[in-house]
Amino acid sequence: MEGSVEEKHAFLGSMGHELRNPLSNIVAQVETLLEGIYGPLAPAQKTALAAVQSSTRQMLNLVADVVDLGRIDAGAAPLTPAPCRVSESCGSSMALVAELARARSIEIASEVQPEDLTVVADSFRLQQIITELLSGAVLSMPTGGRLRLRITYDAGSLLLQTWGGGSQPGAEYSAPTERASPAELVRRLGKVKPIGLTLLQKLVRLHGGSFEVSETPSHEVSMIICLPLSGEAAAALVQQESGTQETLDVENTSATGMSCQPTILIADDQAALIAVTRNYLESLGFTVITARDGSEAVHQAVTVQPDLILMDVRMPVVDGLSAIRQIRAAEDPKTRAISIVSLSGHASAADKERCLAAGATAYLNKPFGVRELDRIIAEHIRADRN
Repeated sequence: MEGSVEEKHAFLGSMGHELRNPLSNIVAQVETLLEGIYGPLAPAQKTALAAVQSSTRQMLNLVADVVDLGRIDAGAAPLTPAPCRVSESCGSSMALVAELARARSIEIASEVQPEDLTVVADSFRLQQIITELLSGAVLSMPTGGRLRLRITYDAGSLLLQTWGGGSQPGAEYSAPTERASPAELVRRLGKVKPIGLTLLQKLVRLHGGSFEVSETPSHEVSMIICLPLSGEAAAALVQQESGTQETLDVENTSATGMSCQPTILIADDQAALIAVTRNYLESLGFTVITARDGSEAVHQAVTVQPDLILMDVRMPVVDGLSAIRQIRAAEDPKTRAISIVSLSGHASAADKERCLAAGATAYLNKPFGVRELDRIIAEHIRADRN
């Protein structure tokens, strides 16, 4: 693909957005059905919908991987290092591969040494690497086994290692006797996803790291990744001010517990997404207004002054970022203070930074579920509003 890095990044972001939008609508519709918004479901219906939900999320993940591969190849995926806690990245990755592991009856045991290990790294990319590593390891194992993941820090590098511990919980790592390239492993085992493994290789290469795959005579696979990192690993985490209390406040504040339900503006040009989101919010008792383009969203913000705006980034007439800037520049301070959550299917750290720089209060990646909507409402609409 010809063009500058900026043009390539814009094209890939747009392509990802267009591919994810219809899939996001499917996920949202299925989730509201499973939540019983349209009435109770029979067990067989729930099972069928859960299968649709799982398959759609798999497709979304594949789309994200393909777009990300394009970004890396186009040189449009710079690393943004910052202090991050390795155990949190590991925990998020474990949650993402939990369904895949359950489907293959594989138990995953992880270990981060030391437990409070903090490194300077791109947290988004680190989580991607751990996720793809675990996914590949799960798919390369026989069903019913036990997978071990160990992450350590040594001499400026992060070491990630997976191996099959067999069915015995106490089984330890046994040295591999045969090394194979990832491509050869795919050919021989026929289970590891080529897209995910290619993305993992490119992410490791982006960090200037190394990736080795080995196999024992019993066909247990070991994967070892070495990631050179910028900065030093911290011996302990610095506790964030009032972080625990803020978490408790969010968890204890439910969207349905507010005495006077606020008005929420949904600004999006996707009719299906508007419909499903509106139905869910109205089922909770919220007043919902809508806008199909950025110009209409600005008008609604100025005249109605909703308590929260869910603003899609890509819309006709006036795009979401321009609409946010216009709202933040309004004459009335109440309009300027409205909480605005940008909605985007670009799924990149750079896209999030652009939205926040334009004045968005928060960023929500498509697809999003009803639990994420609950969190957004609890975080950005005060329960003690007048």
